[in-house]
Amino acid sequence: MATLRPVVTVFVRHQGDCRYANRQGRAFARDCNCVKWLRYSGEACFCRGRNLPPHRQHRLTTGSRSWSIADDQRAELQRKLNTGESGTIPPAVETKQQTVKQSIETFITAKESEGASVATVRKLRHQLGLLEEFLSKQSKAFPSEITEQDLIAFRAGWKWESGVTRQKAQQNVRGFLRFCHRADVLPVLKKIELSKADKERLKPKPFTEKELKALLAQVPVTFAEDSAKATKLTALIHFMVSTGVAIRDAVQLERSNIADGWLRIERQKTDKAVRQKLDAGLHRELLAVANSNPRYVFWNGTSLPTSATGLWQRYMLRVMKDAGLWIPGNLFHRFRDTAVDFWLGKGCSMTEIAAMLGDTVAIVERHYADLACSSSEPVRPAWPRGQATLSTPVHP
Repeated sequence: MATLRPVVTVFVRHQGDCRYANRQGRAFARDCNCVKWLRYSGEACFCRGRNLPPHRQHRLTTGSRSWSIADDQRAELQRKLNTGESGTIPPAVETKQQTVKQSIETFITAKESEGASVATVRKLRHQLGLLEEFLSKQSKAFPSEITEQDLIAFRAGWKWESGVTRQKAQQNVRGFLRFCHRADVLPVLKKIELSKADKERLKPKPFTEKELKALLAQVPVTFAEDSAKATKLTALIHFMVSTGVAIRDAVQLERSNIADGWLRIERQKTDKAVRQKLDAGLHRELLAVANSNPRYVFWNGTSLPTSATGLWQRYMLRVMKDAGLWIPGNLFHRFRDTAVDFWLGKGCSMTEIAAMLGDTVAIVERHYADLACSSSEPVRPAWPRGQATLSTPVHP
């Protein structure tokens, strides 16, 4: 009669704090954080020094809390038993594997060393922190334990209404999984489509001449108790609506960037150069409001740039609400849209506009396609040059 070959199985010895510790029949539970073991019956002994009689059941620890890694060791031990090899199975590699929490910290540290902004790091910590919290509730401590079902359930629990936010979060999760060498589960995270509301919100919303006048008139009313703040906020509006500069670049504008009447900056988001000839009146206004600081125009240089940006956003939100012009989720970007709308009306090409904004032509064409189509209309608003300081930039 042929001798039966021993069969190796994976099982769990649940610890006292495990949810399965006092439950019968859970020796094969995969979703806990307890160390996994192997067992089989036969003559060959791989129990690392234990000398058991023949045909007795053998048990040995994998040293791993991961079922998948334990299963790899099971397959290797099964191979040795099948081929009659002797010795010990390879030691567990899990002892050197980082947990999800540790991997997130390493991933973020790598991003910081690559020059990721404070805002980017903050978003990574929040979004990946949610992933770590979710996996912890599923008793998944290691990246190797993440399954496609985990990712589907995790994404289904997102509360963000904005499709763009969901897209960015998924992008960050995918980047983290690639970092952890888990590209095998990425196919389940398919593209997130934007809703009609998302697409409508993302459309450019330039100010009309009437709206721009009303907004500028509201500034000294909202900040009647602080004329210096009102003056500087008015200058900020003039500057942004005239140049299309993003708020993060406007806040950190330096005197040296406008010293000779030309705007010369490198965009923080794209690292692309922006070169524009400033309106003479705007140039004088900027120098006037910068008199209180030897270096910066709209920032004191001591607080964090993100804090200064947030402060100006709060000021602008007050003014827009008081003027009845606030659109949820859209503050300073409307000034950028207004500048583009004006330039299109003046006959500027998308290539010229991309250079003035410090963006790629592809991005500008995609974002401002609707405005470009409307630029052929015979009647466009006569922009309030004296109040908004709009002018057609001239390249050096």
